[in-house]
Amino acid sequence: MASIIKKKSKYSTYYVIAESARVDGKPRIVKQWYLGTIEKIIAMAEGSTDKEEPRQIDCVSEGAIAVLFKIAKELGIRKIIDQYCSKRQQGMSVGDYILIAALNRALAATSKSKVAEWVDSTALHLYMPLQKEKLESQNFWDHFDKLDKEMIDRIGDDIARKAIEMEKIPLDTIVYDTSNYYNYLDVLNPSELSKITKSKAGRNSLRHIGLALAVDRDHGIPLFSRLYPANEHDAKVMKKLIDEIFEQINTAMSDKKGITLVFDKGNNSEELILKLDESRHHFVGSRSPYHHKDLCRVPLEQYREVCIKSGETIPVYETREEIYGAQRRIIVSFNESTFQRQLHRMEQNLEKAKEELSSFKRKAKDADGRSTMDSMQRQALEITDRYHVTGLLDIDILEEENRFKVSARKNFPAIEEAKTRFGKQILFTDRESLHPGEVIDIYLDRYIIEDAFRITKSDRWVKMDPVFHWTDSKIRVHALTCMIALLLVRIAHKRARANGFAQGAERMLELLSSINTAILLYPKSTKAVRIRCSISKEQEVLLTTLNCQIPHSM
Repeated sequence: MASIIKKKSKYSTYYVIAESARVDGKPRIVKQWYLGTIEKIIAMAEGSTDKEEPRQIDCVSEGAIAVLFKIAKELGIRKIIDQYCSKRQQGMSVGDYILIAALNRALAATSKSKVAEWVDSTALHLYMPLQKEKLESQNFWDHFDKLDKEMIDRIGDDIARKAIEMEKIPLDTIVYDTSNYYNYLDVLNPSELSKITKSKAGRNSLRHIGLALAVDRDHGIPLFSRLYPANEHDAKVMKKLIDEIFEQINTAMSDKKGITLVFDKGNNSEELILKLDESRHHFVGSRSPYHHKDLCRVPLEQYREVCIKSGETIPVYETREEIYGAQRRIIVSFNESTFQRQLHRMEQNLEKAKEELSSFKRKAKDADGRSTMDSMQRQALEITDRYHVTGLLDIDILEEENRFKVSARKNFPAIEEAKTRFGKQILFTDRESLHPGEVIDIYLDRYIIEDAFRITKSDRWVKMDPVFHWTDSKIRVHALTCMIALLLVRIAHKRARANGFAQGAERMLELLSSINTAILLYPKSTKAVRIRCSISKEQEVLLTTLNCQIPHSM
């Protein structure tokens, strides 16, 4: 659907023909044709214009490209990549292809076969020399194949260290976590990375790859990343990677102060904590309430009120306990809303389990000797496990004359015991000098890495999930381009926030991506005329905060 839209620039009022279409379910302008001022349009209609009309008008997206390319150039991303692999005398380098793929991941996330089409819709050719025939998918894979695992890891580390230096990223607190990303590899594919595992997104029938990621606490800028087989336990992965994380951070740090590494309970292991004990670095981790039942039974009357940076006051109980061979500082906090939410969820799950057991009970009565007691008990346990109420229901299965009778009732003592754990967060740390509220604030800032994983699984920006690649080498390059994309976006958002932009990274990208440029080609001239389309005040301010000015003409 096309319509004529009135637009205003700093210098004039002009009109464009805008073609709209639904993109991701939302109406968006996908193409624009520049018409000109009202005087020009009238003159054209009356046939009285003596000005040469353009033979071609292209409208391309420039705002996001301009910002992210500027950051990539400042980081020297192409140079960093190309130092690991030789470049041909002519044509594009590996660094060129990686950067194009990273920009595509950040803004559009197409397959390699559609990258050329995407490039045509952007102003990227204004920033780097491009030949359309060089953007075929095979050209990407031919260049990507020049990178092995070691090169990819070193490239990622080098770019991160350059970002730390350039953006003066504080390294006092680093947040670490893992996630997995699904793909469609056949079960017979011999991939070392892609494995069947329990999916954090509920796609348990598909193969996954694992990603270990460390980001800075303030901005979520990726400082370290590694792929791993998705079926490896989180604690095993962190234990294996901790020395590499230390090496990356130690190389990047300009002083001898240690960092505070933040991680959740799934990464705990004695070997990890002992390595941290022996290093100059510190940690803030969490513990499962199931491992500290006595702590959970401490009445709230013994807690004291502590203020955290959000301005909220929360109840806190502080003590020491032996963990991994040493007395550790422990901070237990209580959140009433979390308590109510967990209580509600337990009650719902109990009712759902009872309902399914009731259906199972009826089926059991009809078994007529076709089932065994073991199979009946196993099926009942599967039901309670599925709803996380194992031990909270007492289930009796009786066999009478080749028939089974099933009964279920609430285990009230077990339910009351479970309630003592609700709303409780248990942290342990070697940071002795910090106020309890500061320790809690540090751990709560884990949201920054959860947000990083969320954006890499979004439908539009920095899209890493699903992974449409069939070999480990291609999966590794894919992950590298996604991490570069995430880094560019996070740096842009950091700069925008520092200058007063109060909204999220996705809103920033949305505003920048809708800043378009019209490129006019005339019959008797080889020089293109470049005109920035009208933009909103919000977009103008955002470009200014990012120190990125797009010319009105060329």
